[in-house]
Parts: sequence; structure tokens; C-alpha cells
Amino acid sequence: MGKDGNLQLKKTFAIKHKREAIRSSFCPLMSFREGACVVTGSEDMCVYFFDIQRSTKPCVNKLQGHSGPVLSVSFNYDESLLASSDCNGLVIIWKREQK
Repeated sequence: MGKDGNLQLKKTFAIKHKREAIRSSFCPLMSFREGACVVTGSEDMCVYFFDIQRSTKPCVNKLQGHSGPVLSVSFNYDESLLASSDCNGLVIIWKREQK
């Protein structure tokens, strides 16, 4: 935020998106542990994880499994599960691997 309280552009990511309204989400817990992270759907039927602090190769993960443009993503309360939904009505629940 600027001194006047207005939002300022921090970073942009090129995703394949021309027709559909795509929703993205911050990963608050993951960002706290590993750096600022954003998850977004895409018209290429994938879910992308972007590290907004990386200057090169910001895409840190890509999930595949949808048969249509991914329109929305949402985490559960502890970010152990991610739901993604596509334009065909399919919702996929992704479970984070425990390390």
C-alpha cells in the first residue's frame, strides 16, 4: 500500500486466460512458512502455484487433472486440502503430502 492508502502493483503472472473469470487465492499459512504464495486456476485446465518473491521461474507447482478451464481455487482452514473447480462442474480435492 502506498502512503496515501492506495494499492500498488507488486507483481504480475502470465496465465492462459482469455474468456473465463478465474479466481486466485493467497496461501496464508504456506506463505508464512515458505514465502508469499498465490494459487490460481487457468484456462489450460491446470492449477498453478506462484511464489511472488521469486524473480525468475515463479511457478513452483502445477496440478493437472481437470478437463476444462479451472475457474476457482480455495484452501481449507489449515491448507492441507485445496479444492479446484472447472467450467464442466468438476471439483477436485487435492491433499498436501506430509513431509
